[in-house]
Amino acid sequence: MAKQAVNLEQRVEQAFRAARDNEFDRIGQLPALGPRVAPLLAPYLRDEQADIRREAVAVLAALGGESAKPLLVEALGDQDAEIRERAARALYVAYQPSALARDKAVGPALRASVLAGNPSAAGLLLLGYFPDAENERALREVVDQFGGELTKLSDSGPSVMAALPARIALSQLGDREAREALLGVIDGASLAEAEFLLAALRDIDSPTVLHALKKTLDDEREIAGGLPSGAGPRRRLRDAAVDAFARRLKLKVAFKLHDSRRYSDEQIAQVRRLIDASLPR
Repeated sequence: MAKQAVNLEQRVEQAFRAARDNEFDRIGQLPALGPRVAPLLAPYLRDEQADIRREAVAVLAALGGESAKPLLVEALGDQDAEIRERAARALYVAYQPSALARDKAVGPALRASVLAGNPSAAGLLLLGYFPDAENERALREVVDQFGGELTKLSDSGPSVMAALPARIALSQLGDREAREALLGVIDGASLAEAEFLLAALRDIDSPTVLHALKKTLDDEREIAGGLPSGAGPRRRLRDAAVDAFARRLKLKVAFKLHDSRRYSDEQIAQVRRLIDASLPR
């Protein structure tokens, strides 16, 4: 067992030594070694080179699990804005919000990261799972002072103003003004805003807001994701809405969901009926 631990440590060291020479193949193989790798990444997460810290966060994001979580939380305080954002995204994607909310270290770290100038959509949305007056003040500060800064939930996702995820989080924390503001955004949403709202549907708990978002089931605007270029008609916002609502509400639809398909009017109507049956008015 001791020999295996030494070998593992050597492999991690060799991978990062190669990365310093811009050779990243070995780094990409580290997640396959399993959760025991995570604690060995701590020195690289604190390296003076931002590129090395960024690679450490990438490995932690791929690993996920309890062993990676405290180091990702630590990375929320990195001096590099991109690393802070990537750490927030990793926490958003790899962990259930309810599990994060039970960890007393996560909420303060998210808040400190946001107040340090990290308007990451993922970090802002996660803050909505931590009921605390200080967190609410931090989110309002984002709306008031940094709300016009652009942010994304993923590299391929739409860019929106930081005020939108901040208001989603505030709405989840019970802020009526933020909820009313969300309804206003939905009423005249740009394509980017509508796509973002669907991507963040898991973080919206208000039946009123969810009912308002049903209008995306009628939206014929084409979106970028789904089909390869030239492979056929592009997906519409309404197709993405089917996937988002079916997964968010665990709807038992009578057809197969697929992120690259268009849905028929009948299938979309079925989703609308199931939403109405699932959500209180």
